[in-house]
Amino acid sequence: MLFSLVQVLAGIFLSVLLHFYVTSNIKRNDMNNKLKILIILLALCTGNAFKSSAQNFLKATGTQITDQNGNEIIFRGIGLGGWMLQEGYMLGTYGPQHEIEARITELIGTEKKEEFYDAWLANHVRKIDIDSMAAWGYNLVRLPMHYKLFTPPIEEEPVEGQITWIDKGFEMTDALLDWCKANNMYLILDLHAAPGGQGENADISDYDSSKPSLWESEANQEKAVALWRKLADRYKDEPMVAGYDIINEPNWGFQNHDADPNGCAESENTPLWELQKKITEAIREVDENHLVIIEGNCWGNNYSGLPTLWDDNMAISYHKYWNPNTQGVIQGMLDMRSQRNVPIWLGETGENSNTWFTNAITLFEENKMGWCWWPLKKLGGNNPLEIKRNDGYEAILNYWNGGTKPSEPEAYEALMQMAEDLKLENNIYHKDVVDAKIRQPHTNETIPFTSNRITPEGENIVFAVNYDLGKEGYAYHDNVSSNTSGEAGGATWNSGYSYRNDGVDIEATEDEPGNGYNVGWIEDGEWLLFTINVEEEGNYQLHLRTASTGTSGRIKVLIDDVAATDNIELPNTTDYQLFETTTVKDVYLKEGKQKLKLFFEKGGFNLNYFQLEGPEASTEQPKPIEKKATHKKKEVKLIFNQAFNAFPENPDFSVTINGVEATVNSVAHTTENPRVVLLTLDEQIFYHDTVMVSYSGSEITTQSGVVLESFSDELVKVELENGVVPHIIPGRIQAESFILNNGFEIEESEDNGGGMNLSYTDNGDYVDFMVDVEESGIYSVRYRVASQDNGGALELKLIEDSGNEKSLSTVEFSATGGWQNWKSELGSNAVLEKGLHKFRLQAKDQLFNVNWFSLTKETEEPEPEPTANQKPFSDDLVTIYPNPSKSAFTIKFKGSERAQSINIQTMDGKSLIKLNPKEGEDKLVVNHQLNPGLYLVTITTSQYRTVQKILVK
Repeated sequence: MLFSLVQVLAGIFLSVLLHFYVTSNIKRNDMNNKLKILIILLALCTGNAFKSSAQNFLKATGTQITDQNGNEIIFRGIGLGGWMLQEGYMLGTYGPQHEIEARITELIGTEKKEEFYDAWLANHVRKIDIDSMAAWGYNLVRLPMHYKLFTPPIEEEPVEGQITWIDKGFEMTDALLDWCKANNMYLILDLHAAPGGQGENADISDYDSSKPSLWESEANQEKAVALWRKLADRYKDEPMVAGYDIINEPNWGFQNHDADPNGCAESENTPLWELQKKITEAIREVDENHLVIIEGNCWGNNYSGLPTLWDDNMAISYHKYWNPNTQGVIQGMLDMRSQRNVPIWLGETGENSNTWFTNAITLFEENKMGWCWWPLKKLGGNNPLEIKRNDGYEAILNYWNGGTKPSEPEAYEALMQMAEDLKLENNIYHKDVVDAKIRQPHTNETIPFTSNRITPEGENIVFAVNYDLGKEGYAYHDNVSSNTSGEAGGATWNSGYSYRNDGVDIEATEDEPGNGYNVGWIEDGEWLLFTINVEEEGNYQLHLRTASTGTSGRIKVLIDDVAATDNIELPNTTDYQLFETTTVKDVYLKEGKQKLKLFFEKGGFNLNYFQLEGPEASTEQPKPIEKKATHKKKEVKLIFNQAFNAFPENPDFSVTINGVEATVNSVAHTTENPRVVLLTLDEQIFYHDTVMVSYSGSEITTQSGVVLESFSDELVKVELENGVVPHIIPGRIQAESFILNNGFEIEESEDNGGGMNLSYTDNGDYVDFMVDVEESGIYSVRYRVASQDNGGALELKLIEDSGNEKSLSTVEFSATGGWQNWKSELGSNAVLEKGLHKFRLQAKDQLFNVNWFSLTKETEEPEPEPTANQKPFSDDLVTIYPNPSKSAFTIKFKGSERAQSINIQTMDGKSLIKLNPKEGEDKLVVNHQLNPGLYLVTITTSQYRTVQKILVK
């Protein structure tokens, strides 16, 4: 404090002295040399003071990371995985870096191997990469460091017990920091590969099990401590270094290593906390400025035994992969944040779909938690940059997997080409991945993936894979859009693992014209949205380019969510890569931007592109595409495929409801959507009413001049508001298929059949459903529930039109011993009246899960219950192949279990095929004539029961 005061006073004195010098009459050349020296010393002193006060180190302020002015900082970062430390999967192979190096050396020799690694380090990350990250919207870089670039392994030290330093790593870090500073981006230093290796998961730390690990060698620990002291001393005055992540993803069993090699069951983690404390002390010897970031065991997720935090400028990092993005999943870390009064940030996550990315970031930022994705680039498409695979490198991978060995010149050329392809300008840029992390968490708006300008002279081809950028449910809908299984795996959300990282399934195609990819594995109810910009209003021909082995494919086109075509039947082309064109006339498009949706009423086909040709005048009679009304409203809407001119006064439309003529008060037609006619009535329409519409006039004409012909008694479809489809009773209702949720969380279910379940239940939480009861009577009610310790209670209610609640059924149940240990509990009977109703399922206790409930008329046979010994078993005991299948598939058992029965069902549980294999049969071929689609295969043995999915193409 005294020194700071001296600096301030010195600064004031220097200012006065300089002012005197500038304004006085003394000749500058005659100034006393001592005075000059004094001014220089004071300037240096004051300059240091100014420099210190200008530095803006981040710090822990309660539960948040802030700058020196107290402004909260939310990290939005990417880790530079694969640069200083190679992980096998990023190169399309396996194993830690030292094994990869050995395999490369065996191919091309030591000298050329070193040449390859020099090129790798030079090309993988450059200033252009950091400039691009900043331009995309990231504000942080996390540097995963391999200690071998900074100091040799203990076995290679020239003098045993001493520590020497290597300039390479420090120089690379210096350059990276300069690039970050030029873009006002923060940098976190992360010791990703600690001396000896910090975990049994060798790939992520280059652990060599033939040598002592970090935890088995005091020398390795001393080297780790010394390295961090060296780094802290070097960067202690750098404010854009956000902090020091001192050990990445420790995963080591200290208490029982054989049974728990990755430390997930550790209750104390004492060696981990002691070493991180020791490293912190070494950092603080030279650097009081920077955040120290600690990670728990079990890949940054086990914080058992964490003592009182030993530093007041500390943050905790945890890592999150492949699990649901719900509040409950991160609640434990949020609780630790508040209990410890310490910042927590998501230091590493990724390797999933765009949907998962968007949902995760939304969750993090809603809870004021920064994040950092993994990685920037690799071989593979679910990151911003993808490294290309050249044919020669594919040959190397084939050799490493048991194939033919390439020659040394071939291998060298392939590896050096891959090193060249590391450069950003040679990477494949995945803007959909960046958009999913930077823009989509903050908006539901969709934007064009490419410019789709529709002009009279243009070719106007729009490739199906170029649907809009945006969230699932807004830019597209796909039945599987992320991996929340808890297990790593391939791109299960994109069956073709190509082009984009959304749930849309994309594969390569050679169809022409094309961009090399088509959308495939299309299922019922999925859809794609495209922003198009139409230069000229009018009727267009729509050409759809599809391929299929069935004749059931159907597409419907909507413009700005209004139907523009009937269902379009697609041809059987006999092969999924033999494409044909289907043409539909008179698709009306207004001028300007609009959203065109391709809705797949029936899947089972591939789609390459659609093309719009026109506009042109139509001589065809306008078709009423949809005639619909909404439950409890007083209107009928008619949607035609062509646009009309202005209507005459009081056009001759009429409506009947259950055979009785209704009063039509008005007929509305606007230029905003000249295809839509809205009839307003005196009478209210209900869901089960029979509504008919007629037209008897002759004065309505299309914009092409065609007179609308009269029609009579066209049936109007009555829907619920927002297109809700009621659940049919009797039947089973999945708990997650609600119309309103008040309080429940949703998570992946491990119950038979999979799907989702309600979770994190509090007393009073409820979900609402619309149901259609087919017959009045008494119904038995079963509830599918699970609770680890407490049991629970539920009440099923009827919500009357007045808002009054009427109890229908209640149930209480005991604990099941696990959150995914499911049982069906019979509740009290419910008395139901025929008709449309709103049900409410309400929790009357807390801490339990709900999967479904079912209502069965008392005269009906209740659905069978799973017996106690029919428990799920590991999927690796049974294989179903090929999957997808066409006309046959095989079920093969790998262990001693054999099937007693096999049941093939639709996704809603309707049984289609039942099989009883011969006793002892380990393989069964199922020949079928199933329509294309997704089916459930339930396999029951003497002890187990499993439900798997089969896709029929």
